[in-house]
Amino acid sequence: MVEVLFPMMTGDPEDHGVLTLWLVPDGDTVHPYQVLAEVAIDKFDAEINAPSAGTLKWRVQEGDEVSQGAVIATIE
Repeated sequence: MVEVLFPMMTGDPEDHGVLTLWLVPDGDTVHPYQVLAEVAIDKFDAEINAPSAGTLKWRVQEGDEVSQGAVIATIE
C-alpha cells in the first residue's frame, strides 16, 4: 500500500488546504504519474499525481479541509 499525501505548499505544516476535485473515481485503477486530484491552499492550486500503479482508495472527499502532509488516499 502506498499513501498519497496532500502536498506541502507552504513552509508551515499547520496550514490547511482543500481537496477541490477528484479526477479519478474511488476504486479505479491508476498508473504512475496519473493526475489524481486538484488541491488548493490560499492562493496556490496544484495537482496530485499517483506515486505508483494500483487501485485508488479515497480517504477524504471533495471539499474537505486537509492538513498539509496528510494522507488523502491510498493505492493498493
